[in-house]
Amino acid sequence: YKNYKVNILDTPGHEDFAEDTYRTLSAVDSVIMVIDCVKGVEPQTRKLLEVCRMRNTPVIVFINKLDREGQNPFDLLDEIEKELKIRVRPLTFPIGIGKFFKGVFDLSRSSLNIFKGQSKTTVEEIITFKDINDKKIDEQIGKDFAEQLRHDVDLINGVYDNLDKEKYLAGEISPVFF
Repeated sequence: YKNYKVNILDTPGHEDFAEDTYRTLSAVDSVIMVIDCVKGVEPQTRKLLEVCRMRNTPVIVFINKLDREGQNPFDLLDEIEKELKIRVRPLTFPIGIGKFFKGVFDLSRSSLNIFKGQSKTTVEEIITFKDINDKKIDEQIGKDFAEQLRHDVDLINGVYDNLDKEKYLAGEISPVFF
């Protein structure tokens, strides 16, 4: 990628593979941590993140399974910060969850990734807006979801620090993608 060689090492989160995973974590430049929105932070994740914290390894957080009935996104962010002792900054945020999952809002690009159809696992449409208050958002996801999204984005911008590349590289803040 852009003249960099990227190696992705997929480590099992299962406790039986802990020794192999610890060895792998000692050799990486960054970690992508996947959190299930239903289960939240699991015990093995806590142990693995201790290794990352000791080495100040940068961590990128992905929260998946939004198409299932899961935890409130803000509760998940609080749990990640509290349980894993890392600061987070959401860069995307879900619109609805479970059977009401509409898609994901990309805060940096001001765009909606709309998920439609039965599976709700494939982006059907990407719509970019200049302003979160654009009424076209209401047309795409409905007035109630649009109002909630605006409230959520205001809360994110008021509570969480902006993502600083140097702080990320130092392992001080982690971007979060839903």
